[in-house]
Formats: sequence, C-alpha cells, structure tokens
Amino acid sequence: MVSMGGRDHVYVYGPPGSGKTTLLDSAHSEAPESVRWHCAEFFRAVHAELPGHGRDLETTVRALTGRARAVFFDEFHVHDVADAIYLHRALTWWCAHRVRVIATSNYVPEELLPNSLLHAAAEPVISLIRSRFAVIDLDEGIDHRATATGSEKGFTAGGWLPPLSHKPSTSSLTLGNRSLPVLSQPMGTRTIETTFAALCELPWSTSDYLTLLADRSPLVIHDVPHPAQIGREPGQRLANLVDVAYDVDAPLTIHSPGTPDDLAASAFPPLDVARTVSRLRSLRASHH
Repeated sequence: MVSMGGRDHVYVYGPPGSGKTTLLDSAHSEAPESVRWHCAEFFRAVHAELPGHGRDLETTVRALTGRARAVFFDEFHVHDVADAIYLHRALTWWCAHRVRVIATSNYVPEELLPNSLLHAAAEPVISLIRSRFAVIDLDEGIDHRATATGSEKGFTAGGWLPPLSHKPSTSSLTLGNRSLPVLSQPMGTRTIETTFAALCELPWSTSDYLTLLADRSPLVIHDVPHPAQIGREPGQRLANLVDVAYDVDAPLTIHSPGTPDDLAASAFPPLDVARTVSRLRSLRASHH
C-alpha cells in the first residue's frame, strides 16, 4: 500500500467478503519488519501483558510492537468503552513513534461503537483515524467468499453439513485448568470433534478458542441447533469461534440444520453477524 494524501496510515473498510483480509495479508507478506493482529488477538495480548508492565498501557504497547515498523490490524472494531480506550492510546503511541498502521474494518469510522449511550468513548478513535489515516472504501457490493470455491486446506476446507449421528464424548482436552469433552479419535489424527453444548454453551472465552486452535487443527462441531434458535451467549461464542478459526485458517466443519444465513434471523444475533455469516458461507455446503 502506498502513502495517500501525505498520510502513512491506512484504514480500509467494507462489508464482509469484500477482500479486506486478503489485501491486508498480501501487504503484510511484503513488510518484513511488521506485526499482524486480529483485533481480538490484540485485546487478548494487552490483557495478558498489562500486569507484567505495571498495568501501563503505553509500555505494554511498546513491548507488543517490539521492533516492528508497521502494524497490520484486521477486523478493527470497538465494541465497548475498554476497547475504545485501548485502541485510542495504542494508535496514539504508534503514530507518535512512526509505526505505520494499516487497518481493515467492517465499519465506516463514524460507525465504530454505534451504541448511542457509549459512542462518545469512540469519538477520539474516530477523530484520530479521520485526521491521520487515509480512509478507503472497499465496497463493490460483492461477497467474494460467497462466490469463491472451497479450497483443500485452511478454513474453507471445512463445511456446513447436515446433522450427523455420533457416539457420546469419551475423552477430553485440557484448556488451562478446564476440560473440553471431545469424541474419541483414531490414532494419528489431529482433528478435534466436539459438540455445540460443550464448546458454546459453557463460558469459554475467545482466548480459550485461540488456545484450542493454536496449531490449526481441524475442528468439527456436532449438534449445532438451527441457527435462528441459538441463544444470545451461545450465539456470540459461536461467532467468536468462527472468527478465531477463520483468522488462524483452521478447517471448521459444523453439523447443523438450516443455513448460515439463518443466524441473522436469530432473536439475539451476535455482534458483527454479517461478518460471521459471510465467513460461514465460504464453507463447503451440502445441498439437502
């Protein structure tokens, strides 16, 4: 990406499936002294590192940035006041220390943290983006994920498939100090098979999902309810899990009735449901 209008920082926004992540990854691959984060990974890293730096955010950002001269930020979002504070202070530090920021987002800057009761907290972030970043609209009205054919590896090697009968869980994986029930697997396979109840109805966090998929093992989830009937918290966990699997490029297979689009019809759709649906559409589908 080239500098535009004298501004070295770039904020690219557009709807899910418009090619933002592909563009970001292409630029990142040609920038050796750089670091790339998905927004959720950044928040997780900040929370993990803050205690070791006296809870000083600027020191934490400096440590996380290291020698990088560019920061690539995928799925830039502000969902609460804490996000707004962390991002504003991080962006301010990067700008002051000449660390180039290239960010992608589903949101026009002014639509970050749209909750009217909280939006004021995002205004410093919006002002900084508008004053220091070249802001680029990537909306062509095309969902490239929906038109792409599935690959033989990575996230899209998985599928959205009909329910499948299976034996009860007979073993477990340890995540931190908790256990995740899983179906027993043949020797030598890396695939993780579990159920929606085990993975999304219990209070697992995005950090737990990042740990689970750290080695990009294929993940198969059985007994996923019809998407329109999934409750608020399980639905948000499913969306978080889809984000993690997509970002680390781990094959994801979901066994469920209905279609990914039905998730948007839920009485309690997850945050950024359009992004989740777009990503799920890219999975191999069974015509049934």
